[in-house]
Amino acid sequence: MSPGPAEFVLAAPATQVPADVWSNLDMSAIEGSLYATGVWAPADQQAGLEALVKQADADGHDLHIVVLDQSYPKFTAYRDIATELQSSVGGTVFVFGPSGSGTASSEFSRVQLEDASSEVTHGSTATQAATQMYHQAIDPNVNWTGVTIGLILVVIIGAVIARWNAKRKQDANAVDGDVAAEAAVTTDDAESAPVSGDQS
Repeated sequence: MSPGPAEFVLAAPATQVPADVWSNLDMSAIEGSLYATGVWAPADQQAGLEALVKQADADGHDLHIVVLDQSYPKFTAYRDIATELQSSVGGTVFVFGPSGSGTASSEFSRVQLEDASSEVTHGSTATQAATQMYHQAIDPNVNWTGVTIGLILVVIIGAVIARWNAKRKQDANAVDGDVAAEAAVTTDDAESAPVSGDQS
């Protein structure tokens, strides 16, 4: 008795939209915001990012920044989103999210953008990361590690100077107090000393 025909399942039918597809994003709303202000981001980051966009505009660059709260397992998702947005709004687009970032640009090369992304300080906010990436893209000679160390040194030196000034003021007050006390003792001694002279 021969066996029946064999069945092979080549692919199981998809039951849901893959997690890395950004169908949940309102791309037209994001584009509208980018056209209006150059930024799509939470309210607490809006001002800082808009200031960076204005600075880029003054430098002659068309910068757009998007901050999302969605994570995507596919590491290229944010770059794909940036590419799609950039094809509409032009210029340079930075996209940031909880699990990564992506860039697309008609002004900077992919190498420049990748180098700029790799220089972002670990733990930076989207505003800090965008600022570092932009400046790294326009001036790759900026050493952000050096800048960060320099800022830390400035803070430390400022704290030392403030402490030194406070100590000096405290010492000066103590000296003034000692002088005043000594002057008071001298006055008391002078008043209590007998007066010499002829008593005839």
